[in-house]
Amino acid sequence: MFSTIYFALLSGLAQKNRLPTYATAMLDGASERAYCLVDDVLERPAHKLVEADDARLVAVADASLLLGYEQDAEEMYRRAQKMNVGDDNRLRVLSCRNAGWQLMMRDRYGATAKCFARIVHDDAASPADVLEALIASALVHHQVGRQRDADDSLLQAAELADMHEEPGWRLVIALLAHEFDVQLRIRTATTLSDHAFWSSAHLARAQSAGDRADITRKLTETTMLMSPMPALLAQRHEYLERLAMLARGERIAVAPLVELVSHPKHFRGAGQAFLAKIDIVLASIAGGLDDVADTVLAKISRAEADTGTRRCNFDYLYSVSKLAVWRGNPTEALKLYANYASEALRCLRCETQGLGATQSAASRALPADDISARLTVKYRRAYRYIVENLDRADLNTREIASQIDVTERALQLAFKRSIGMSPHALIRKLRLESIRNDLLNDERMQGSIFDTASRWGLKSRSALAKGYRREFNESPSETIQR
Repeated sequence: MFSTIYFALLSGLAQKNRLPTYATAMLDGASERAYCLVDDVLERPAHKLVEADDARLVAVADASLLLGYEQDAEEMYRRAQKMNVGDDNRLRVLSCRNAGWQLMMRDRYGATAKCFARIVHDDAASPADVLEALIASALVHHQVGRQRDADDSLLQAAELADMHEEPGWRLVIALLAHEFDVQLRIRTATTLSDHAFWSSAHLARAQSAGDRADITRKLTETTMLMSPMPALLAQRHEYLERLAMLARGERIAVAPLVELVSHPKHFRGAGQAFLAKIDIVLASIAGGLDDVADTVLAKISRAEADTGTRRCNFDYLYSVSKLAVWRGNPTEALKLYANYASEALRCLRCETQGLGATQSAASRALPADDISARLTVKYRRAYRYIVENLDRADLNTREIASQIDVTERALQLAFKRSIGMSPHALIRKLRLESIRNDLLNDERMQGSIFDTASRWGLKSRSALAKGYRREFNESPSETIQR
């Protein structure tokens, strides 16, 4: 997926005021240089870190993640979050943001979407936090074929960006809208009609051609100016233009694109050169240039092929099966296509379950699967115990701590550092979300609202009324009337 391109752009924009030289390097696509500009923070012991260093820790973690150093990134994110212990609001947003990008790089789209949706509807999130979360949500929805939801997230982001003083946000939104348009035109081309994942997603979820054109026009038409134009933005736009030409069968676009992936100075880390090759293969097939597709596919190394068979990367599996047909190997093609179909179906089942549109998340409870990813391995056991015993009114922090053999204080600190809330606050939040899910379910058990709350361990009517309105900005009875 091309999400790392936008992660670099968003990381640069988010740090533009606090770390201008780092931001410039990121916006130019120089992630290695960006890393070197902030890696001095790694040499400082914890007791010598100052308040401004949390931004440097997040920045060096972002650059590490882009360069493929996932373990280093996780450690730096945790150090940054530890610096914000005591500021629950900032810690909560930072935890969701950092975990969201880590999960996206692992192709765990369902949990990624939940992390960023929480930011969008968190009153403590800044406009920049929300903009980043909305754009990331659009990336996730697109990747799992939910283009209508992806467009809705981008439209919401564009409205917010138009009021923001930083023009870069609006330019990134315009670029991503163009990206979606090009990628969709390639993957739903007539010559790729057997690309079952994208064909079914297009038929089931996409707008009519006129609607999509109107949305793309709204998102790409902008009067925002940014001088100088970030190199990464300009490079990606040029790349997309050539990709679109190739999809139209214009051979003139072949040489520049092949040159680009042969010397991938702009595709470093996280398999970006590999993903660019798959883009070119699919665009070539869409344009009827199967010989070009075969030539580019042959440039994929064994190591890249191993990356290509990881979870949810069905574009690679499809490309291999499609070109096996072109080479005259129908038996092999059938076997490869079966692998592709199986992986596409697995991804849909695993990653889209419970995945909802970002703009409507405020009107439904969000499943909390992402919380596990934000906790350390040891404390995931505590979270699992909470979920399994959520319906017990007497569930308390002391009992949870004893289950993993830590003190109450250690449990509280670990939860605060990782997710920005105490175990008690998490229990309350999970109960309210579960109650809301039941109230929104047409097949829920009969009984009063308080009966539903009691089944989830909430025995106080006043706590239900106050907590529910604070969490969802409406009463339980208003939820039922939806």
